[in-house]
Amino acid sequence: MPLEVLILGLISAVRPATSQAAVFALLRSTAAHRSLLVFTVTGFVASVAIGLVVVLGFGGAREAAGESTFAAVFDLVAGVAALGFAAGVQRGRLTRPRTGNRTGGRTSEIAERLHNASPLAAAVAGVATHVPGLLYLIALNAIAAGSPAPLSALAQVAVYNALWFALPISALILAIRSPQSAAALLDRLTAYAREHQDGLIIVIFGGIGLYLTVKGVAALL
Repeated sequence: MPLEVLILGLISAVRPATSQAAVFALLRSTAAHRSLLVFTVTGFVASVAIGLVVVLGFGGAREAAGESTFAAVFDLVAGVAALGFAAGVQRGRLTRPRTGNRTGGRTSEIAERLHNASPLAAAVAGVATHVPGLLYLIALNAIAAGSPAPLSALAQVAVYNALWFALPISALILAIRSPQSAAALLDRLTAYAREHQDGLIIVIFGGIGLYLTVKGVAALL
């Protein structure tokens, strides 16, 4: 298991994202444990399946384009994209809307729609809020770089997703064990991230972008 994959999985778990708004909305619903279970299981299975397909596709692309060339070009493109995203957020051009207001009680559109979500709505939200993005593709590229066997690739993709789904998994456990205090506890744990999400995005994507750009350039030289 590449260390890069574990780090990216942890970053994906804590970075500000629309999935957080969905989790908080489901956590406050009348059937929180059922909705969170459907949301987590459906999203996890779909994300792992997509990830495995992408890893196998990356393997084929590497064989066609050449191992070192493909990896270096992908890292360089991904690095530049991450730097561009961080720069856009820093300049206010890509400022993300807040996922919710902890003190004022105002929720996002996603939260409103999922407040009393049906199992189908929770399942759709689980998949829709975990569509593979830049971080996931970088992690999948790192997994594919080791040319793993299908079972090994499946295990590594599953580990990344287990880290990525840490918040909904934690929310599900809390909803089952202590439904009265679950929402308040998760609010405290994520308050800093929600209040400083633009700064976190700049640091996370800026750091990853710089690392991948340098890595890609060095491999091409």
